[in-house]
Amino acid sequence: MKITEQNAKALDSNFYDKQIINNNIVILNQQVDTLVLHLYPHQLFNEQQLNAYNTFVDDLNDLKKQAQAIQGEQVKRFTRKTVKGVDFKVMATCPGRFGVNLMCGNFQMMFNKITNKTNAPIVKIEFRSEFLTRFGYVQCINDVFNVVKSFLPTFKIKVYELHLCTDFQGYDIQEADKDRMSFRNRGLQDFTEVDSTLFGSGRKKTGFSFGKDSFMMRMYDKTHQIQCKKTAGYVQALRWDVNEHFDPTAKVWRLEYQFRRDYLKTLVGKDGLVDGFEQVLNSIPDLWAHAMQRFVHYNLNKQQCTDMYHNDVTYETIKKRKQRAGLSNLWKTLSTFNNTESTHKIVKYKEVKRPESQYVINSFKGVVTTMVKYCHGDFDSNKLNEFILQANEDELNKSGFSILDNAKLKCLDYMNDNKTSFMQNGVMMDGFEEYNTNLKENLTKHWNSINDITKKNDFLTACIEKGTMLYSNVQDN
Repeated sequence: MKITEQNAKALDSNFYDKQIINNNIVILNQQVDTLVLHLYPHQLFNEQQLNAYNTFVDDLNDLKKQAQAIQGEQVKRFTRKTVKGVDFKVMATCPGRFGVNLMCGNFQMMFNKITNKTNAPIVKIEFRSEFLTRFGYVQCINDVFNVVKSFLPTFKIKVYELHLCTDFQGYDIQEADKDRMSFRNRGLQDFTEVDSTLFGSGRKKTGFSFGKDSFMMRMYDKTHQIQCKKTAGYVQALRWDVNEHFDPTAKVWRLEYQFRRDYLKTLVGKDGLVDGFEQVLNSIPDLWAHAMQRFVHYNLNKQQCTDMYHNDVTYETIKKRKQRAGLSNLWKTLSTFNNTESTHKIVKYKEVKRPESQYVINSFKGVVTTMVKYCHGDFDSNKLNEFILQANEDELNKSGFSILDNAKLKCLDYMNDNKTSFMQNGVMMDGFEEYNTNLKENLTKHWNSINDITKKNDFLTACIEKGTMLYSNVQDN
């Protein structure tokens, strides 16, 4: 699958025509601001390639040890290594779970060796924001992969982290804008006032954020950030100054969305699960639209926001006010990514929970623990047997089926959930066909073991109502 560039520098000036958009908001820049990739061994990786890669990492570890031996409080500890014509610093330390850290001006790479138990990524690549801003992510990826292939000829790629951002003028973010916002997935909400620990200086508030690490939104004063951190000024030179609508006397605000793999792999887009490298990068306009629909800025006036701030209105009143107010002009203006409309709505995929042996183990532990507590520290097998018989009797009175009968029928519910997921999202669990075949055989055996003709017919009827093909196995019996 080919990656298409959605990071165009040349923005359509007509899009910012004030007569067309009917407000003063101007978009100065939209881009991929952060990109972090994880590389995994490819299934076609042969032993010779594996050994060559591990030798390369061993050499880097030797250079890392040399860097660690450098003494001095004010000395930056690193040695140098040239890979495919690029000069890297081999750092004395490496963050996280990786062993070696290589850094250059445009990106950094971290490495682990390949072992027989390797399920984790073996290479982590972090692209510098200035690198992405200057060249666009497609050229950056191609340049980096040209280096990577010199020591890792084949690999699988996963996007670990992706940030999309928009820089705009014509609307100044205020404290009341926090009350104009709604994060529709309430369970993930985490309000944060951005101060000196993030984008501000002193006690000045320069923005806010919603959400958690896997999926979050930031809105902050980018001009103030550049004033505090001069090295961040590249975006003005590369993107703002070349835009004819840029007003150097006015503040520039940034809206930024952060996606991490934990969240991305729960989404379904035009190419199925937004899990693969190409699927993520080719879904950028759709991901932007998805985020704009999850985090919503409403057209509420200042008094309405004040009422909400002082808790003078009920939740239902707030909900109705937001529904009547509709989207703000800010959100309408920022709704697309580089003038590219979303062509496929991204939806949240809720994976069907798979049965695992650990669940059985934990359930049994729970039964034993509860039983021992009930018996004041003793384990009475006869008492446990009484409980099992009583539980079975309760189930018979409630549903007409035994505990075992109901367990068999719930397997059909599990399969139906998987079929529904496939029809809606095109995602099928691994081993579905084998599970389905084995389930039919086991249900047939159980049906044949029931001696009572009435219970036998009731079980068959329940199976058919749940959509199984069991009747085809037993219709001749």
